[in-house]
Amino acid sequence: MIREIINFTKDLLEDFPDILQWNTKPNGGLYVFVHLDNEGHWDSSNLEYGKDYFYIGVNNSESEDYVNKAMAYEEQVKRVGTTMNKVLDKKKQIFSCSPFAVTFKKKSFTNIKLEGKGSDKIRNLLPEYFYSARQLCKEKDTECQFSIGFENTCGQVLYYLESLYSPFLTGEKCILEEMKDEEFVNLFIDNVPLETYKQVHDVYLQDRLFNSNDYNESYSEMTYGLSGFMNGLNSKKPFLIHKTGVMSNGINGRVTSADALYLSFFETLVINGTLPNPLPIIIDKKEINGQIVSIFNKGGKKGYADILKSIFENKHLEDLSDYYLLNYSKRKSIIINDIDFVPLFRFNLKPTVKLVNLLGVGKKKEDGEFIFEPDISLINIFDFERIVVKEIFNNALIMENDKGIKTRYFDEIDPVYIKGGDLMYQLILKYRKAFYDYIYKSKQNALNIQMFDDVMFISILSNIRTDDLKGYFSNNLTIKKKLNIWFSLYSLFNNTNNNINAEIMASKITELLTQMRQVARGGTIIETPEEFAFAAGQLVSYLIDRSVASNKTYSMLEPYLQKTKSGYLQDAIAHTVSVYKHDISTYKGAFQQLASNVLTYDGELEMKPLLKFFLAGCFSYCVIYEKKDND
Repeated sequence: MIREIINFTKDLLEDFPDILQWNTKPNGGLYVFVHLDNEGHWDSSNLEYGKDYFYIGVNNSESEDYVNKAMAYEEQVKRVGTTMNKVLDKKKQIFSCSPFAVTFKKKSFTNIKLEGKGSDKIRNLLPEYFYSARQLCKEKDTECQFSIGFENTCGQVLYYLESLYSPFLTGEKCILEEMKDEEFVNLFIDNVPLETYKQVHDVYLQDRLFNSNDYNESYSEMTYGLSGFMNGLNSKKPFLIHKTGVMSNGINGRVTSADALYLSFFETLVINGTLPNPLPIIIDKKEINGQIVSIFNKGGKKGYADILKSIFENKHLEDLSDYYLLNYSKRKSIIINDIDFVPLFRFNLKPTVKLVNLLGVGKKKEDGEFIFEPDISLINIFDFERIVVKEIFNNALIMENDKGIKTRYFDEIDPVYIKGGDLMYQLILKYRKAFYDYIYKSKQNALNIQMFDDVMFISILSNIRTDDLKGYFSNNLTIKKKLNIWFSLYSLFNNTNNNINAEIMASKITELLTQMRQVARGGTIIETPEEFAFAAGQLVSYLIDRSVASNKTYSMLEPYLQKTKSGYLQDAIAHTVSVYKHDISTYKGAFQQLASNVLTYDGELEMKPLLKFFLAGCFSYCVIYEKKDND
């Protein structure tokens, strides 16, 4: 995988030479460019704003020329990584790593001043800092001479900064006094061209890109070492040393200094937000890698689904194959959440999967007309994620708002803010990796029918435990939508040879509802386990509607869901009938027909496989309310 990252980064730099500057901003603060005369002196009598110094605020609102100049210099003096572990200043107060620059935060300067010591803290760090920095110079005479002159001048600059009078003004205001503590003071010498800055900085990088020089080995005039990329190995901690594989001095993987540089560039691209997440690194298809990065950065950041949609439409691809998929997080450092090889990714769902509105989800218009929602066709795998997965996990795993879609497959999730409580929280933690593998890696075996049944039942149960009950029991649209998903997508995860397909499962609700109407009219009897479970759900829905409790919730259904055998469920229903018998009209022939069929059904059934039919009966329109002449 390391070799693929190196090749990927190398190809990107060849295709987009300025990619390291994409999405970047300068540190900001005060920028001072020191020019020395032939005698090594700095004339500070007539400093010109915009030429000798300028200020860039936290929002980088200064002119583009200032921003570009600041970024060009900062690029050639910056430290390795995001920490201060490899800076030249052992006190870790100076951020720059060059004999031609000094960068520090204002608070490192002013906090000491408040103690009456002026800039002594920074001033006292300069000799040791510049001594280390000058070890990077190749042209010792010329480069070191400029560095020595610059070091001497830095003391003069610090004196101006700490004095009551300062030549670094914007209008009549002293820039340093207006700056915030976290802003930077950046000092550069402009006698040295940027190419020389780069040459010296390359020397710094070659010496510090490795995790530790203790593991360096030379072979064929090349240095091999342990890369610092995603590697926290500390030579002083033996238990961190690799113990397996082909090793040399305890290390089983070394790279060249050039490779270590590309890994550092890759880390920079991740930190800058230049690469999508997740990131596909496609083997032997350089042009697609470049196109993915280009699409991601053009016209605002696009999501992974939009990127792949554009790739498949423009390239007319049927599938994408042979690539590594890397998922990462950016916190104080980069965290790799998941790396896996994807042999074949299927973007389009073939045949198209349809979400059928079996339970009659819809709403009333102002004129009283009820409008049913249309069936939904899932064209590609990200339609499945955006519509189905979002609904299953109550908009907690897949979040959609005005800014777009955010996924949380690897993020920390606070259960306090999850609809469905702890039950939904545990469900997300249990299954989110499986859904990620199914969607993003096309692992068809990541989800099976047993897992899907478990997910759907617990998801619905989370609503049953938390949702308030208003109006008729069957009015809960969220549960109805989930039941639509359960029945419509049953065949998508059913890999057994039981001849159950989407059409059969999707049509069962319609068939069962039609059968219930016939049973309620006395025209037929309940014959199959599915009919029993559905009819029991119809009865329970009607009975709970009889309750006059002021704070009714769907948790009233849970005792029935806990019945493992059909006989136990029949007993629970019979008991409920006795409780609400005063509110059940003797003229309700439909209720009497359904109740007699359910309560006399012979067969000791296991209820767990029938729960989806029982719930479908609960949340389908209750036939007991229909008039006899209603066809």
